[in-house]
Amino acid sequence: MRALRFVSAALLSLALVAPAAFASVDSRVLMLDDIRTQQTEIRDGVEARTGRYKDLSSSQRSELLTKQARMLQTIEGKHSTAELNDQQKTEVFNTLEWIEAVVNNDGEDRMVCERRPVLGSTRKERVCKTATQWREEREAARNMMDSRGSCMDCKSN
Repeated sequence: MRALRFVSAALLSLALVAPAAFASVDSRVLMLDDIRTQQTEIRDGVEARTGRYKDLSSSQRSELLTKQARMLQTIEGKHSTAELNDQQKTEVFNTLEWIEAVVNNDGEDRMVCERRPVLGSTRKERVCKTATQWREEREAARNMMDSRGSCMDCKSN
């Protein structure tokens, strides 16, 4: 329970940094020692299969521990998010969101961020939406492409 409060606090801090659909993590710095502490507590709970973590499937546990290890490797030797590049900040944010979603069993409400190029520019912007919003956007685009191919009044030669 205490570990989840750390996750929630870290995610809240990141969420404040990443409001609405567009965000930049550069405006606020998070201390990575807090994230390391929370992840250690979560790892202990997952490995012991106690508390919130007792209902996780073996595949969820394995994936959580793998993603967690990759994230911890990314932040290794760093003290704050200011020392991370934009791609690393996005990866850490997405991993923390994913971990919270798995622990709370609400994967569709988790935030997922992407770095996308700005049209007519060489810079990139961060776009954050829920997993549900990304899925709905993909489905709408797919449906639009499928419907454009049919023509009821077309005459063939």
